[in-house]
Amino acid sequence: MNSVDMATNLIFRAKNLQEFVVTTELPDDFGFHGVIPFDMQITGNILEARVWAVDFDEAVYRLNEFLQNDD
Repeated sequence: MNSVDMATNLIFRAKNLQEFVVTTELPDDFGFHGVIPFDMQITGNILEARVWAVDFDEAVYRLNEFLQNDD
């Protein structure tokens, strides 16, 4: 990927980012570690996160990556 492609991709993402609400069950082993990159609300065992992404699939992927991170 050259610099023109990178710039084009960055501009596309900046123009097309949307906020999605992703709801999932809270994993049993969930714990807060470090910076949380989303606005989240936990009610009982339901986690609701507001995730910025280009599409809903990316938002779900980003939340799942955060929840599965063992760092």
